[in-house]
Amino acid sequence: MKKITYVGNLSGKSKGIYREEDGKIILGQSHPIFIQNFHYHLIELEIYADGVIDCWKLVNFEEFKQKVVEGWVVTEIPENAEISIFPLGYYSTINVVNAVKPQELIKEVADIIEELNNRPTTSHLCQDAYEEYLKNSNNKTEEKLRNTYEAIPEHNRIYVLGDMNLKDSPIRKIIYGE
Repeated sequence: MKKITYVGNLSGKSKGIYREEDGKIILGQSHPIFIQNFHYHLIELEIYADGVIDCWKLVNFEEFKQKVVEGWVVTEIPENAEISIFPLGYYSTINVVNAVKPQELIKEVADIIEELNNRPTTSHLCQDAYEEYLKNSNNKTEEKLRNTYEAIPEHNRIYVLGDMNLKDSPIRKIIYGE
């Protein structure tokens, strides 16, 4: 019987996926996104533990960042754009509210790769910095808290402390005085 080697870790946060390469199963996560190719196409971006990303082509993380900069992978859809949701059909947008900035998507994909490899994400690093600040509040630990908090994708910042009611207000009060 052939032994299968697994690369990656699934946390259960999103739909798990995998691809096979050189006799290994490489685990990944999917993430909804748009590809702009004549129209906007809603797809599941596939992000793998080895840093390979499938955005209608397998690319490494640096190439993925370039795809975002070039506008191939997009997070922001304009009014009256045509969206393809295959195989359901084409739809036109109205009253668009874009929630994720392109650079923030890049941060989120980097976090997913870290998570798949059992390494700390930006949120974990911020939680550690918060705990460190609570134990020893000074300018150095406050600056570390600010840097780690601002490294988190903006659309994920309200979840750092795991309390939707607080929405990370204890951290924001420390670093911004809000």
